Formats: sequence, structure tokens, C-alpha cells
Amino acid sequence: MVTTLSSSDVKVGPEVFINFRGDELRKSFISHLYSRLRSEGINAFIDTDEGAGQELENLFKRIEESKIALAVLSSRYTESHWCLQELVKIKECSMKSEGCNNNLFVIPIFYKLETSTVRELTGKFGLNLWDLWRVPGHDRNRDNRIVKWNEALENVLGKKALILTETGKEDDFLSTIVTHVKNALGAISSKRGKNPKPHNGGGVNPKPKKCLTISSNNTEPGEQRLKELEGKLDVHCNDNDTRILGLVGMPGIGKTYLAKKLFDKLKNRIIYCVFIQFERQKSKEQGAEWLQKRLVEGLLDQDDLKLRCADQNAVESWMKRLGKYKIVVILDNVIDREQIDEVIRNQDWIKKGSRIVITTRDKSILEGLACDLYEVPELNEREGLELFRAQMCTTLEGSFMELSRKFVDFSGGNPLALKAFGEELCGKDKSHWEARLGTLTQCSNQNIGRQLRICFNELNEQQKDAFLDIANFFRSQDEHYIRSLLDSSGPEYVGARNELSDLLDKFLIRLSDGRVEMHDLLITMAKELAKTSGGKYWLFPSRFAGSTNTLKNKEGKEKVRGIILDMSKMEEKPLHNQAFVGMRSLRYLKIYYSLGPKHREVECKLNLPDGIEFPEDNIVRYLDWVNFPGNELPSDFEPKNLIDLRLPYSKITRVWNCAKVAPNLKWVDLSHSSNLSSILGLSDAPNLLRLNLEGCKSLKGLPEEMQKMKNLVFLNLRGCTSLLSLPKITMDSLKTLILSDCSKFHTFEVISGSLETLYLNGTAIDGLPPAIGNLHGLIFLNLKDCKYLATLPDFIWKLRSLQELKLSRCSRLNSFSIDKENMVKLRVLLLDETSIAEIPANITYLSSLRRLCLSRNDTICSIQFDMDELLHLKWLELKCCKNLTSLSRLPPKLQCLNAHDCTSLRTLESPVTLLMPTEQIHSTFIFTNCHELEQTSKNAIISYFQKKSKLMSDDRYNQDFVFKALISTCFPGCEVPAWFNHKALGSVLELELPQGWNEERITGIALSVVVSFNGCTDQNNSLQVKCTCEFTNVSLSSESFIVGGWSEPDEEPHTVKSEHVFIGYTTWFNIKKRQQHSSVDSVSLRFEVTNGTSTVAECEVMKCGFSLVYEPEEAENTSCEENSRMDKSSSFTVDNDDCPANSDATPTTADYKRFNSIFEFFRKER
Repeated sequence: MVTTLSSSDVKVGPEVFINFRGDELRKSFISHLYSRLRSEGINAFIDTDEGAGQELENLFKRIEESKIALAVLSSRYTESHWCLQELVKIKECSMKSEGCNNNLFVIPIFYKLETSTVRELTGKFGLNLWDLWRVPGHDRNRDNRIVKWNEALENVLGKKALILTETGKEDDFLSTIVTHVKNALGAISSKRGKNPKPHNGGGVNPKPKKCLTISSNNTEPGEQRLKELEGKLDVHCNDNDTRILGLVGMPGIGKTYLAKKLFDKLKNRIIYCVFIQFERQKSKEQGAEWLQKRLVEGLLDQDDLKLRCADQNAVESWMKRLGKYKIVVILDNVIDREQIDEVIRNQDWIKKGSRIVITTRDKSILEGLACDLYEVPELNEREGLELFRAQMCTTLEGSFMELSRKFVDFSGGNPLALKAFGEELCGKDKSHWEARLGTLTQCSNQNIGRQLRICFNELNEQQKDAFLDIANFFRSQDEHYIRSLLDSSGPEYVGARNELSDLLDKFLIRLSDGRVEMHDLLITMAKELAKTSGGKYWLFPSRFAGSTNTLKNKEGKEKVRGIILDMSKMEEKPLHNQAFVGMRSLRYLKIYYSLGPKHREVECKLNLPDGIEFPEDNIVRYLDWVNFPGNELPSDFEPKNLIDLRLPYSKITRVWNCAKVAPNLKWVDLSHSSNLSSILGLSDAPNLLRLNLEGCKSLKGLPEEMQKMKNLVFLNLRGCTSLLSLPKITMDSLKTLILSDCSKFHTFEVISGSLETLYLNGTAIDGLPPAIGNLHGLIFLNLKDCKYLATLPDFIWKLRSLQELKLSRCSRLNSFSIDKENMVKLRVLLLDETSIAEIPANITYLSSLRRLCLSRNDTICSIQFDMDELLHLKWLELKCCKNLTSLSRLPPKLQCLNAHDCTSLRTLESPVTLLMPTEQIHSTFIFTNCHELEQTSKNAIISYFQKKSKLMSDDRYNQDFVFKALISTCFPGCEVPAWFNHKALGSVLELELPQGWNEERITGIALSVVVSFNGCTDQNNSLQVKCTCEFTNVSLSSESFIVGGWSEPDEEPHTVKSEHVFIGYTTWFNIKKRQQHSSVDSVSLRFEVTNGTSTVAECEVMKCGFSLVYEPEEAENTSCEENSRMDKSSSFTVDNDDCPANSDATPTTADYKRFNSIFEFFRKER
């Protein structure tokens, strides 16, 4: 219900937190996603909802409060330090760490980004991450950051994700996301036993008195903006510089409000002030003479009646007199540049130190003017809710609060709209609110519509057409794409290239990451204008029930510029073949399904019993017809003006019966047209940029005439299962060629020397042509699942720019050689499920290699090359190499080793890897099901773990604290390592901490768990061993630790047999935490196995262990330290003879003392 206003603030608790790269997606995809969620009553939160001036760390609190997090990963995601920090927090809250109110449910979203790119950190995504890591800072903290970022990325990779491909439809994808979020919220609500409160219907509420002020507890909306402007204008007038400030923005955004506030501030500092407001309806009356008189009358004493004479000389005299004084001039709602020039053209009469403020809806008016420009930003949600509520003097509770959010969201932070909607709904009952909400996109509020129409009416005809074209057809499309569609060679459209710029300057559209966006309020106005546009636009909704004869018989056909027909809920109908005849002005035709992908493969609901005809000399530029039912486009259709042709899921067998000249055609999408057998009709399209033929299963070949496509950069033939080969042609412009899953494609010929991305995965090729060695710009080569590929030619190593080479599941590939002089940029090499028996020793020449995958290769018995020379290798995958018996020393910076199910692995070199004290990189070594692993090798793993944990000592100073394993390992075994000084049988360990323990130099804690998998038959790819710590003698919330585990994207389960030992090290206290826990002296640790969401009861915790980890003491062996200094240049290694162990020392303790000496040396050096 709506109740009387109290002093309480509007409290907004987010349900869904959206993590995303703002500069890339904020005003495009995220804007639409945010709107969709809000329109469904889901309280979504993005960073702009946080009040201006608030600390960024407050976003962490919003994550803690949320139920669901949407992690939207995109190509530029890793440019942002803050995106990754949020992702770390999301991972923490998904494990219900400290501060998180809920066990956060995470839905990863891959926006036009392949999961493999994230997994392998390749392309721009990976490069940006490394660049971000290189940002100057403390070396150890810098490494700690990237460890956390990578773990957070790995965490989302282990979850079921929603993926939008490059060719996917955003609208459909948004619907899918909303459905998943609603289902997840329902599941969460059900799980917690908190059913939503029923909304009571209500009678008519008495209309409250008009509220003139906002609660004193809240900052007035716009206050932060005013402070920014005060700084720009220096309202305290501390200098003698004349300052000119231009306030720009869309109608209703608050320009006049801010100008009046500034005026009120300035008139307390300067005596002579005037506020001049121009009226658009009186622009002719308010000329130069009127403005001069208004200036003088406003600035000087009104008692001087001589001023009111019509004598021009008197006005000039008074203006000279004003030159003695500082003045304040506010020019509000400026329409024409001349209005500004009349004031500042001759600045002799303006004394230094004066202040001039100009507000306008048209930024171009201020071009060339020496002023400080300020675009007034939209209100965020909190400010919007405050302003909306203030119109009704009420708090908003229950269903009214949810409805209010939807109105605020639709208003898009526009104060005028918020006030107008508040006044319109004031005193109305719930049913009225809901009914009005349903008409928002079709019917403008009268006050808002009046202001917006004034802007529209001031446009010229070309600008009006461009505005309506964008609103009805091309919202959120690429700027270059829209410019191409709007431009015309016709003489009546000379200067059309400036139309977008004009609309941008007038704030009727905006650019976001190269995409053209439009405010929802303007979209609604555009729909209304389409109905009154004199028949230029015919928009038929999804419930269109009329006869299709309407198209044929409707008057004014010759004026029609665009048609949109939504078939989603339409009954099947025949379409007369003369329906479009006579539409000589038709530019845009869109026939589609608005309700998502489930409609794409159904039969078209518009039948063409007699074909279809277009007007002679048509000017159609955009033709988008999903499920087009004809066998081909009309033979008399001349595509000389056609720019974008989209016929996905169509029934066509060919586009035309012969080649047609299409000089302007740039984009063609014929994807999933399963009957298409020829594209010869497109061969005379010399300016074609992108051609999508994905899923055209009947297409057996491409015509040689394609060579005429001199500008083609993208060709997608994925899933063309009948395609045999490419023609012997040259297409020098082609950069991306996709032949994935062309299962009959057996011969590949290089058709472009400019290729950068080449997909040949899933084809039947048995070799590569020599010409591939000439692709010096090739960055990505995918040869996965090429079952007939037996060898790689030597010339492949001439690909100097190659960064990713994928050979997974090339089962006949049995040899692999490397040219030491090339491939210096290769970062990812996948050789899993091949028949390669031996990796060449000179693989170490791949100096940039980050990821190497050799999994599921039964021919590899040992790895003979010196892996420790791969100095940059981060990920090494050896899963299911059944015959692998030994491993050489591992790379020094290795972050993840996965040797799961290497059932013959017996020996590891000792030490496992060379420890580098300056490195703080997280390490995870997985040896599950390696049952033949010898005890000495297990000891080497344990020794490495123990030493590595000491190197993480500085991590306690990292304020971005997360309870997780920085180092973890697991291997077959049934005993907690001996060096753990607290052990217990079962899953609970209770212990008394030593007196004064908190004053020692603790760096963290080590945990060990023995888990039996004997009774666990239902295993999956995600498993975590978790520890919950209860402080038994003080009132503190419990802490959670992740000891170890795995999360893998593979389809087959990560099945583990028998008992395994898990060891994990994590930091425990940063400075603040140590103060908080100073009184703790006893703890209870409870261990369990989870699948990420719930406990896996069948996995039994047999034993557990705990140990505090301390910083090493000062080295006692000075000779060892000196030797360390001498060996500084040799990768920080020390020979065994340099530091002999005590006679009774174990190999582990001897290595430990050597480690101490080296560590102390580097600690002092730093």
C-alpha cells in the first residue's frame, strides 16, 4: 500500500548484481539487460545506481546483499581492474564468505566471447589481463592480484554459462537471461522458505497534498552535480578570470534547475546578475534588441526610467557603464548561436572575473566557443526513486515499490519524466499503476511528450527521417552500419553523413562503444510519431489480426518508408504478391519473430502462393525476413540500393537465378537456410564486407565469381556439411574464415594472404598447403577434430604472428616438430587426444608459451624436455595420460598442473620446481587417481607446498582479503603430512591456540584433509573441500576456507577413486582482521566436500590437519647466504653441496634450510 511519508529513506536491496565492462557495454547490451530485468520486477543493480560521490568499495556491499550475480564477460572485460575486483568478490560471496548475507548464485554470461578465450587467456582478453598486471605497483601484491583474478575467472568457467555468439541475436539472448534469472530467484526463494508476500489490491487512495520538499535525511537529487559545477565555475569568485560554462543535455535532464541553483549561489557574491530564459515559441520576438534591453534592465537598477526608452544609444551607454562591474549572466534554453554572440561577441563590456552560464539542448551551438562544457548526467536509481516519491509525499511499500522501480527505470534518470510520472500517478490505485505501466512504451506522458516533440519539430526533414529510422529499426546497432544505411547517393540527401552528428549534438541519440542508442522516452515518442508520420512507417504488432490485404490496399503506399511485421503471435496468412508494389519509397522491410529463437525454425506464417513482387526501381536498403518462404527473391528485384540482406532460416535455394549488380551491398546473412545450394547471385557485390552462410547444409561449393568481392573481410561457413572445397581464387581482403564442422571439406587452399583468424576444426582435411606458411599475419589457427590430419608441415612454423594453435583430438597426428627461429609469439598450444609420442626438446624455444595441453594422450610415456625452461608457462594439462610414468622439473611460474587420472605416473623430479622468492603466483597441482605415485614423489610435492607457503608471507598486507587456497594440491593417500602439528580423525578438529599466538609473525594457515571417494558414485566436474572455522570462546561469525578442489568445463565427469590427501594454504589475517581476532584462543574446524552448491555426503572426510604458518626466522647459515648471493644470476638455484644437511635431517628439512637461506637473502635485498 501507499502510506504517509515518514522520515525513513527509500531502501533498495538489490536482487541481481550485474558485473560488466562499462565502457564497452554500459549503454548498449547492459542497458537493455537492465531494462528487461526491471520490467520483469527484478531489482537489478549496476554501478551507476550507487549514489554519486560514494566510495567504490560500496559496490562490494551491494554484491554481499544480492541473491544473484551476472558476470558479463566480454572482449574488453580485462581492461578494467575494478571489473576483476568485483569478480573476486562475487567468487567470495558465492562461497558465502564473511560479510555475505546470501550464498550468491552466479550466472556467467559470455558476450560475443568464446569460453576458450577466457580459459586460455588468449586474444585481446588475455593481452589486456597481462597489461593490467604490468601496471606499476608492489611486485608481490601485483602477483597476488592476478592470482585472485585468474581464480575468479576459473570459477566462472566452472559454472553453467549463457553464451552469445558473434552471430547470435541479442534480443533473444536477453529473453534467455531473464528466464534463467527468474528461475534462479524462484529456486532461491523456495530453498530459503521465503515465499513472496502477496500483493493486496487496493481501492482508490486519497490524493495527498503536494509535497514541495524532500526528506531532510536525503541529499537532494542533483546536489552532487551542483557541487561539480560550482567547482568548474568557481562560485566563490576567487580569481579574476571570466568563466563561461555550457550546460548541455536532453530535454528535462535538469539544465535549467542547475542553472537556477548556480544563479542563487552567484548572486550572493556578485551584485549585477541577470537570468534570461529564452522561449522557443517567441524566438522571432526575442531578437538582438530585445536581448540587449533585457541584459541592461536585468543588470542595472530598475528605477532608471530612461533605460526603458527605445533609444539604441542609451542601451549602448548603459552597457559601457556595466563594464566597470563583474556580472553574472545566465542564458537559459539557448536556441541559436546569435543569442550567445550578442552577449560575448564584444567582451569589452564584460569585466574580468564575470561568470556566464549557457544552457542548451544543442551542443553544436557552443562549437568554437571558449567555454567549459558540462553534459548533465542522468539521475541514478536512488536519486530517481527519491524524486519520484517526492511528488507524492509518500513512502513506497510492497508492490508499489516494485512498480515504482519500473517507472524510474523507464524514465532513465530524466527528472522531468520522474516528476511527470509521479504527478500522473499520485493518488491512483495499484490497478491504475499497472495499466499505465503497460502503455509506457506506446503512449507518452503529456508533459514529457510536449517537450520532446518540440525538439523533433525543430529538425529538418532528413534529420526527422534519420531519427525515426533509428528508433524503429536500428537502435543499438553499430555506428558505421547505421551511417551506411542512412547515407544516400541521391541528390536530395546531400550531406546525409551529418545526420547522425546532428542528432548526437541534439541529444536525440547517443553513442556507446560504437553503438547508437536512444532513450526509452524518445523511443515511445517515435512510435507515436510513426502513427502520425503521414504513412511513412507501418508497424504491425505481434498480435496483428487483420488481413494481409491491408498491405496491398492501404492508401498512401507510395509514401511508405519502413515496414515492421512481427509474426510471433500472428495466425498463418497468405500474402498477396502485389503487397509491396507501388511502395516506391520503401527503404526498410523487417518481418521477424520478437519472441526468441524457438520461433526461428518454424514455418513462416506468411505464405507466398503467387510469389512476391517489389516496385520497379525499388530503393530497398534493408531487407530482413526470417523464415522467408520463397525459393528465391523475385527475379525483377534490383538490389542496386540494397545494403543489408538478412534471410536466416529461409527456404531459398538460391538468392537470384543470376548474378545481380549490388554495388552497395555490405552485409548478407543467409544462415541456416538448409536448402541453399548456390550463392552465384551475390557474386556482383564488390563492396560486401560480411557473408554469413552458417548451417547452409546443401551448399556444396562457392563460385569462382566470388573473387569480385574485393572488400570481404568475414566469411562464415560453419556447419556447411556438404561443402567439399574452396575455389581457387584470391580474396586479399579476407581476414576471418570459418570452416568449422564442414565435415566433408577435404582440401584447403589459401584464398587470402591477409587471414588473421582461421577455423578448420571438424573438417576432413589431411594436410595443409604450403601457402599457409605465407600467412604472416595469422594469429589464430584452430585444427581441432581434424581426424585425418597426420602430420604438420614444417612451413607452419613460419607463422611468426601465431598466438594460438589448437590441435585437440587430431587422433592421427603422431609427430610434432618446432622451428626454433619462429613462433616466438605462440601463447597457447593444445595437443590433447593426439598420437604424439614425444614432445620435441626444442619446445622450449616457444618463449611466450602460457598454456600447454597434452591431455588424453596414451602414447606419451615421459616428458623429456626441460620444462623448467618454459619460464612463462602458467597452465600444464596432462589429464588421462594413462602411460605417462615420469615428469621432469616443472616450470618455475606454473600456476596450474592437472595430472588427473595419470594412472601410471610414478616419479616427479625433486624438487618439483625451482622456487622463486619474488614470485607470489598461486599454484594448484592436481594428481587425483595417480595411484602409482611413489612416496618420494609425494614427499617432493609436500616439500614444495611447505616451502611455497613461506613465500606468500607478504600477502597478509593485501587488503583485498579472500579466504581461499593460494596454494593447493591433492594426490592419492590416507595420511595427513607429518609436519601438520594438529590432527584429528573424522571431519572435526578442535584445538587450543598457543598463548600469544596472535603476536607471532603468522602469514597464514595450512589445512589438510583426507577424503574417501569410495562411496561417491555420482561425481561431477566441480568439487571443493571446504573448512568452516568456528571461534568457540568469542562471539564472532564463522569463517570459511576452501582447502582445494577443481572446477572443469569438460563434459565427462572428473571421477576420483579411493582416498586422497588435500592440502591448502591460505592467508588468514590482514592487519584489520588480526585486531578483530586478538582474543581468540580456541577454534573448531569442520571439513566437508561440496559440489559448489551443496554438500556431497557420499564423500567422507576421514582425517584432517591444521598448522599455523610463520615467516622464516633470520638465516643462521651465513655461508649459505653468501653462496646464494653468488648464485643470484643462475635462476636462484643452490647446489646440494653448498648447504649440507644435518646427519639426522630428512631430505625435506635439509631442503627447507636451503630454502630459508635463499629466502632471507631476497628478503634483505628487497
